[in-house]
Amino acid sequence: MLTPAPRLGHLLLALLLATAGLRGRSLVQDRGAAGAWQALLKLSTTASLLHTTAHPDDEHGGMLALMSRGRGVRTSLLTLNRGEAGDNAIGAELFDALGLIRTEELRVAGRYYGLDRQYYSTVVDYGYSKRLDEAIEQWGRERVLRDMVRVIRIERPLVIVSRFQGNDRDGHGQHQAAGLLTRDAFTAAADSAQFPDQIAEGLRPWQALKLYMGGAREHEAWHVRVDAGQYDPVLGDSYQNLARLGLSYQRSQTSGRFVEAFGPSPGYYVRLASRVAGPEKETWFFDGIDTSVRGLPGALGVALPASGTGALDAIEREIRGAQAAFSWVDPSAAAPALARGLTAVRTAIETMVGEPEIVHVLRLKEAQLEAALRDALGVTLAATAVAAGTPEPSGPFAQFAPAPTLGPVVPGQTIDVRVTVAVGGGRAVAVNHLGVRFPGREPGRGVGSATVEAGRPLARTLTLDIPPDAAVTRPHVSRPSVAVNAYTAATDAEPTDVAPEPPVQIDAELAFDGVPFRVRRAVQRREAQLPYGYATRDLAVLPAISVDLTPRQIMIPTGQVSRTVPIAVDVTGFGSGTTNGIVSLDLPPGWRAEPAAAPFVLAGGANRARVAIAISVPGLRAGAFPVRAVARVDGRAYRESIDVIAHRDLETRYRFREATLNVAAVDAAIAPGLTVGYVMGVGDEVPAAIEQLGAKVELLDGAVLGHGPLARYHAIVLGTRAYAVRPDLRANNARLLEYARGGGHLIVLYNTPELDPTAQAPYPGLLPNNAEEIAEQDAPVTILQPAHPVFTTPNRIGASDFAGWIEQRGSKFWSEWDRAYTPLLESHDRGQAPQRGGWLHARVGKGHYSYVAYAFHRQLSYGVPGAYRLFANLLSLR
Repeated sequence: MLTPAPRLGHLLLALLLATAGLRGRSLVQDRGAAGAWQALLKLSTTASLLHTTAHPDDEHGGMLALMSRGRGVRTSLLTLNRGEAGDNAIGAELFDALGLIRTEELRVAGRYYGLDRQYYSTVVDYGYSKRLDEAIEQWGRERVLRDMVRVIRIERPLVIVSRFQGNDRDGHGQHQAAGLLTRDAFTAAADSAQFPDQIAEGLRPWQALKLYMGGAREHEAWHVRVDAGQYDPVLGDSYQNLARLGLSYQRSQTSGRFVEAFGPSPGYYVRLASRVAGPEKETWFFDGIDTSVRGLPGALGVALPASGTGALDAIEREIRGAQAAFSWVDPSAAAPALARGLTAVRTAIETMVGEPEIVHVLRLKEAQLEAALRDALGVTLAATAVAAGTPEPSGPFAQFAPAPTLGPVVPGQTIDVRVTVAVGGGRAVAVNHLGVRFPGREPGRGVGSATVEAGRPLARTLTLDIPPDAAVTRPHVSRPSVAVNAYTAATDAEPTDVAPEPPVQIDAELAFDGVPFRVRRAVQRREAQLPYGYATRDLAVLPAISVDLTPRQIMIPTGQVSRTVPIAVDVTGFGSGTTNGIVSLDLPPGWRAEPAAAPFVLAGGANRARVAIAISVPGLRAGAFPVRAVARVDGRAYRESIDVIAHRDLETRYRFREATLNVAAVDAAIAPGLTVGYVMGVGDEVPAAIEQLGAKVELLDGAVLGHGPLARYHAIVLGTRAYAVRPDLRANNARLLEYARGGGHLIVLYNTPELDPTAQAPYPGLLPNNAEEIAEQDAPVTILQPAHPVFTTPNRIGASDFAGWIEQRGSKFWSEWDRAYTPLLESHDRGQAPQRGGWLHARVGKGHYSYVAYAFHRQLSYGVPGAYRLFANLLSLR
């Protein structure tokens, strides 16, 4: 049994793990001679930089790549939120699920930028904001400042570079807040009277030496010009292109767009504060700061005795020796000097225990030396989990045998972990120990005492018993609802950490020339994505059972005496073996379920059982009524549903939520006998809402759009961002317009500027790239045409129907339109001009065309009553 380790040194451990290569296979730019050379660059400087932004994709990636990869600067990124309220170009996930996606996308992008560490604050993206005061009001200045100060005190950067300025030029109110509060945090982090609880935890005040802000223009006053367009022959490209490639992986926002840049790509930065003297025009952010190892005491304002100075000299001497010995055809030639440097830095740490600022930097330097030694030697550590007892493939065709795959594991399960240690250079490495560890625990049993040489990798299979009390792999932050604008920590991990440690890790204690160093790697599993091979994912530990309700949201019209609602309870089992259990529902008073309880059987391997249950619902007044599911196995109750957030090139994440079906009783009627065609875009839950209103829905594929009988549909709805992702829609757009002219109703929901109204709508219009949106969910709404049928039939619409909306009114409003269109609603945020391009209606021949940018795809999925009533009228329009 593995024994828990104390939490001492948690913050330092988190920092060290950032350089230990925990996750996934590194980029090609970070392997071989190129990777070793970049690691050597980082050894030669103590320069450190923290970049602050508001959302994923705000960052100056080219600047970060130049600093990290070109100049060896330790770079970290603080992003205030995870972009939870943005739109999603790659799927139906919104809010917290989208936040998990964008967190992983930024992690991938950060690998291209060369980031050493990523942080987030605890605040949540609540939607587009046009005003600074709104962002401060929604988040709370104290909360954001506390988080920013914590990160500065943990990271202790010499220089802070704000992406934003804190004024109207930043646009988005959250951008402005990030710029303004970076300035405040620069000062507050140095004041021990600010957030003294952090000091009591063991953090120390920290005064960064310089503060800059980005966004300046060439003709304005600036202090530093950073040209990320420089070509780096080691990387084979410019820093800007490498950063743009990383940014393209933020596909939920960028749709994967990548455009190469050639030539200069300068950015201009203004120096806002400096504790050191420097010229008016600086060559880089660290002018005036001695960033050599030997210059560390001067940079930190610490006086060292001669013995301390000598210790730093020894470190720097070995680093220079490693750089001099480095060979592009044999990077391992630098390994002896690196090993001596590692010994020197450890000796220096022991002699300077009374100088915490020096020790902090030396600990980072120790981790960098271990990484450089690993890269110079070409050490590879791989650990793949397979089902216990899985045989190794053998024979002449072993390479073509299907790779063993494995899903997430559960506490108490036994698996095998296949571990490989290899070296690519011509020098041998001793393996002192290989062991498996869990966060907060010391490494468990393993193997050791072996030697690894080039061409002779060490392969071992470890049998691993997942501890019965192993923590499950859940997000380390959570919030009770989307109405709350801040997270709380779900584990003992720092809320500002980018993610908790990988749940299962392989820990290798290696040695070169008698000098020990450590390499850790997340234990991974394979999943088939044939014919494109096998993807590797971090091995996750999940509860044995997940229980879910389908659908998750039901609308029931009020006024009915009673109603029977069929639902499905899906029970998913993880791990192996056969599971027998009982599923039941917790119902509001007066409701009944048939059956009241139902058995299920799972045969292991993430199998799923579906149980059909009919709920008898009495007549309801308007309101919300939760229905909760529970699965019981061996006396234990499981009440959580686990959403698997899986997308290409991203680590799979798991979102936990209560297994609840929300029933919304709404006074909503719809024209009888409607059949609606729906063209799904990136994904949404609108079709389910249409069915709950009482209409029949059919999802339309390319064959129906191109050749099917469209006239049979009373309305055809084009879903969110359909024009961006459905080439069959664009190819058959003329047929849809003809359908409207023949008497149908073509409804276009929220779409991005891939929709060109002049070419794709019945009459001209303009949907610009910077289309307006109304971000305040409670923004006043004026009905411009009260007598229009969409506001009178079958539901009479009033001001109350716009109450209780979630996150926003709408987005991507047309800015211009032909006189054939009639604007039906007007709304605006505070300080915004009145917006009428969010709901436009036109008669087209015998039929109708409606462009509706109001955010129904968000409101219907959360049971907003007025959204159901409005949408029922929209579908009922004849």
